[in-house]
Amino acid sequence: MIGLLFAFCFAAGVGLLVVGLARVPQPVEIGSLSKRLFARRESLPLAPASLGGLSAVLALIAALVVWSLVGVPVLALAGAVAGAYAPLAWARRSADRARNERERAWPAALAQLADALEAGIAFPAAVALLGEAGPIPLRGVFTSFQARLRAAGLEAALDGLSRAGERTSDTVALLLRAGLLELPAGRLAPLLRELSEMLAERFEAREKARTRASSLQVEAAVLALSPIVLLLLLGAAAPGYLNAYRTTAGTIVATVGGALIFGCYLLMRRLGRVPEPRRTRTQR
Repeated sequence: MIGLLFAFCFAAGVGLLVVGLARVPQPVEIGSLSKRLFARRESLPLAPASLGGLSAVLALIAALVVWSLVGVPVLALAGAVAGAYAPLAWARRSADRARNERERAWPAALAQLADALEAGIAFPAAVALLGEAGPIPLRGVFTSFQARLRAAGLEAALDGLSRAGERTSDTVALLLRAGLLELPAGRLAPLLRELSEMLAERFEAREKARTRASSLQVEAAVLALSPIVLLLLLGAAAPGYLNAYRTTAGTIVATVGGALIFGCYLLMRRLGRVPEPRRTRTQR
């Protein structure tokens, strides 16, 4: 049994190594990586220090609760990992939800900006109008854009819009840069309206893909939690059933099994993940 388990782990390791070698290596740019991390920290619902403290507290509480119920070290460690991961998953989901709301609001904001320009309103005044009466998820974006526009000029405002780290804001910044700085032809409003329609279609297509992916992620979570919940229920009904997992060999077997379950969970999430499109702005 032990030999079969080690053979399976060895085969899994070789498979992961082959998959890793088969992937095309992507160069990592330190500047672009720091910008992406900074943008993600800005979108978090809590400060990184507060989020880390919350993870530590929940990990301790979960470990103590599981230990008081079953008294198995491996299950207590699994509870600690789950408690530490819960705030991170919540923060990531909140950041993704906020990003999706901004993506949903961009078509309406661009259409409103095009209406203002066609009505004869100057571009700075139109941006200020969007900061006050535009779509709620983007009011802060246009308020910051207007502040940079007044303080440092259009070039700095466009750079600040690109620093949001999102593909849609990059696309809008590129269009505004071309229409206002590089190729000013006075036809910015029709281009904004066309971009609004294109972004609306793209968001609808991605929403359909996200709906299908979310169902697969729920299935992955259910499949990963099912054996753990079943083990806890058996332990609560028959405490002697878990005695085997309190030994050294039982701890090793439970650890390897938990690692395999978690690896399968991550694999299912990766298979169901909707790939994010690359940013349109070239990192400099």
